[in-house]
Amino acid sequence: MRVLLIYPKRDPQSRVRTQFSLEQIHALPFWPLRGRSYGFQFNGLEALAALTPAWVKLTVVNENLKDIDFSAPADLVAITVMVTNATRAYQISDAFRKRGVKVVLGGYHPFMVPDHALQHADSICVSEADYLWERILEDARDGKLQPTYAQAGKTDMARIRHLPRVRRWDWLHHVVLTLQASRGCPFDCDFCSIVQMLGHEMRYKTPENLCAELEVIYRNDLLGRWYCRPIFFVDDNIFGHPRTVKALLRGIIGLNRRYPRYHAVFGSQMTINVYKDKEALALLQEAGFYYIFMGLESQDPVTLRAYNKLHNIAFKYEDAIATLREHDMEVIASFIFGTETDTPACFEAAYDFFDRNNVLYPYFNILTPTAKQWYRFMDEGRLITAKAKLYDAHHTVFVPMRMSPRQLQEGFIALVSRTFAYQNIAKRLLAARPHRRFRHRLALPLLLEKVLYGKIHWTLGKLGDGEGQRFLETLRPHIWSGRIPMAEVLLQLDQHDWAERNRATLRECHSLDVPAWSEREAGPQSSQLAGTGNGAAAAPRAASSR
Repeated sequence: MRVLLIYPKRDPQSRVRTQFSLEQIHALPFWPLRGRSYGFQFNGLEALAALTPAWVKLTVVNENLKDIDFSAPADLVAITVMVTNATRAYQISDAFRKRGVKVVLGGYHPFMVPDHALQHADSICVSEADYLWERILEDARDGKLQPTYAQAGKTDMARIRHLPRVRRWDWLHHVVLTLQASRGCPFDCDFCSIVQMLGHEMRYKTPENLCAELEVIYRNDLLGRWYCRPIFFVDDNIFGHPRTVKALLRGIIGLNRRYPRYHAVFGSQMTINVYKDKEALALLQEAGFYYIFMGLESQDPVTLRAYNKLHNIAFKYEDAIATLREHDMEVIASFIFGTETDTPACFEAAYDFFDRNNVLYPYFNILTPTAKQWYRFMDEGRLITAKAKLYDAHHTVFVPMRMSPRQLQEGFIALVSRTFAYQNIAKRLLAARPHRRFRHRLALPLLLEKVLYGKIHWTLGKLGDGEGQRFLETLRPHIWSGRIPMAEVLLQLDQHDWAERNRATLRECHSLDVPAWSEREAGPQSSQLAGTGNGAAAAPRAASSR
């Protein structure tokens, strides 16, 4: 049986890219050669591929890496649909169905809007798929595909393995490989849709099963042998149950000792309370963790209460960043803009925070209404578009309470551009350097560091980026002395590129020239603002999970 497993692009017509696509990491060193690479491997594809039985001839297509062959022979097409790629997913589905090929859709978007998803598919999966995937394949083979599939219960993560399918060449086209150690989150943040599908209860893989998955990568990934390989656990909150996480970390430490020639650099999403757990910090450091994604969201306690992110209020962000740096880790500091209490002043406050703490990896989001919040905004008439492809945390899709949609979008663009201006990147890199001892994991031999510096400098010149060349020249003494690895510099060059391309979001947004919601005299006017028409049912009430 021939099956295509597809992850669609966000929007092929958009110039805007995501912050985690890391497109310049490979593009700059290899220019003028043309090839495709993408930052984060999509773990949903890998999990289903791992569970695919041997009697299926499976082809995995991440559209960010390769074009879809719409004429390819296939008995079934399975598409993972997130909100941001829903528009493209439906285009792909419709094209295959015109050929008579059966299509099944899964992911957060079908889970949240099943009736609409079924208009573009023969079948949908509205839950986790670990226990259903083989049944779906069998039903498709036997001509008995059901309209809707749903697991009776949550996947028992302690009993499952997602052993990666070895695709060495494809792995080299990704900057970051991904695994999943747990599902669920004990918290209930207002903007997050994760717990609706995955629940509040933390479910973890056993150390044995997780290390078995990691070992497949350790034994087959070439980049980790030649240099170092970033591996990100896509868990929504891997630190949800600290004692279990520590057992997983001890397992990883043991595996690292068995494979001393493989160099993994780990990351994951964690809540801020991790910085208070000295044992966890020591284990994270020994295991090789470096990138810790934290949803800080805002410095304002009132805003955090509006997000129902009460667990952040009790902790000091500055202390968390400093403590993690003492343990050789950097915080990817995520902020969200546009909540009910935010005014245009929130952007300056955020910039001051990033600048004051020399945050190397700021992460930016415009509030994207999801789940209950989406329904509330729709009932109030505050949605200004129902186009799913704009629900990506980069575009303003609603009317904020205390600033206009245009103020939110322009303030976001200005903050991103200012934060990732070359001179500000250089300032943060140099100021953060004395606190960090992890650079040996990210660094090439010094001669190769110098060669890479020269290649990137030459490439920027050929691309007409004289300002980028001057940025590199500012850092040259620190790069050539081995104090700042070129890997970090490439990451910052990539984020500058993302910031430049993010400016295009202003042209792609709709109906921004309306007043803040608090300034409207007539009150909610659903018919005037929603503008959703027949597309309202398709609007994403499940936002992208971070």
